[in-house]
Amino acid sequence: MSAATVLVGLAGLALAMAPAPAPLAGDYASDAAELAARLQLLEDGRFRFALSYGALDEQATGRWAAADGAVRLTTEPRPVAPRFAVVSDMAAPAGELIVALDDPELLQGSSLTLAVFYEGQEMPVFVEADEAGRVALDPARRAVALVPDLPVFPVPLKPHPLSPGGHRIVFRFEANDLGVADFAGEPLSIEGDTLVLRRHDREIRFRRQPPG
Repeated sequence: MSAATVLVGLAGLALAMAPAPAPLAGDYASDAAELAARLQLLEDGRFRFALSYGALDEQATGRWAAADGAVRLTTEPRPVAPRFAVVSDMAAPAGELIVALDDPELLQGSSLTLAVFYEGQEMPVFVEADEAGRVALDPARRAVALVPDLPVFPVPLKPHPLSPGGHRIVFRFEANDLGVADFAGEPLSIEGDTLVLRRHDREIRFRRQPPG
């Protein structure tokens, strides 16, 4: 018998004797400063997720699968993103932009801030409307889209396109599935009995909980 054959046989024996990896299904939890999260991986391939981080609360359910050293979460059904719907967009004098919300209570006493997109620029400029809703635009650039900015909502909202000329716009906020995490194959790395999720600029470490 050759040395190579012996080495191959020993390698196969070592693999056979190695302990099988622990099953991933089970309950996991993470607790840190201003953060609490729970993750349940069910035997049937479904998952339940919940996160409380400062003023942010979100949850999700769907399917999970393990591959390439990671657990991947996919929300089912896919959530409908919140949005600002346009109630009305009426003409105003050229260069004038007036914006309001149909429910001012949404601002909770704060001023209305708009994310304004200018032609040729990917990133918006944030502009605060005055008490009458007037928005001071840069006269040297053409504003092509805008959307109200609500910092409490972490989801980027689709901007409303602006045609040339002045506008008087009223928006209505539609929450839809706000608070449902939209996972699409979201990876959690596997580190022993700990699953690590990177979300909201945090590393969330889910530690396996004892049964019972």
